[in-house]
Amino acid sequence: MRILSWNILQGGGKRSHDIADAIQALQPDIAVLQEFRNSKAAVPILDAIKALGLSHVHRASSDARKNTVMMASRYPLSIAPVVTSLDDDLLFCARIEYGSELNDELTVFAGHLPQKKKQIPYLDALYQLDVKQFDKAMIIGDINCGIPYEDSDTKSFDNTHIFQSILGKGWIDSWRSRNKSAKEFSWVSSRGNGYRYDHCLCTPQLDDCIELVTYKHALRGPGLSDHSALVLDIK
Repeated sequence: MRILSWNILQGGGKRSHDIADAIQALQPDIAVLQEFRNSKAAVPILDAIKALGLSHVHRASSDARKNTVMMASRYPLSIAPVVTSLDDDLLFCARIEYGSELNDELTVFAGHLPQKKKQIPYLDALYQLDVKQFDKAMIIGDINCGIPYEDSDTKSFDNTHIFQSILGKGWIDSWRSRNKSAKEFSWVSSRGNGYRYDHCLCTPQLDDCIELVTYKHALRGPGLSDHSALVLDIK
């Protein structure tokens, strides 16, 4: 099973046909797109998802100007808010039935978190999750946070203490666990400062099932988006 997480930048706009081609080339079984918008630009992206056989789609009902999180899956899914007081266009829980066995269920907390003070209640909601209550579960998306000088080359993350507290509760940063001292950035500012904003935090049970976790930085280079895509292969 391949999972794709990608912030496509303000719905894709005129880039949406190329974004659709990139998604098709990656052949995901589950796609989590941040900054998805219900606009005309969504049409080629949705067509590409349909062509891939990702027939189970969750998309917000908001207007065309709002950035949201969209999920498309080859497998049946059910959606619920993480906390009812938060905007579930930006953070939701999906349960995905991907196999015939009773334990073949994946829980995905998919998000595009705000920044600075607005980010705090979303990170706190993720902190409140009890990792021991889940078998195969992940927190994935543009978390807009990280650990200074490990996930960036500056000290400019807000709310790092909450992010580190989430890891302290037992969630595993699956990319970092395989790249202990590496520095790779999923977003780079106009000044050239890099940040690893895009994450996949997994339960230990799910982390053991990951065969590959990598960033597709080439998708950031040609102007498709300002974010690299994150790809996971799960056995």
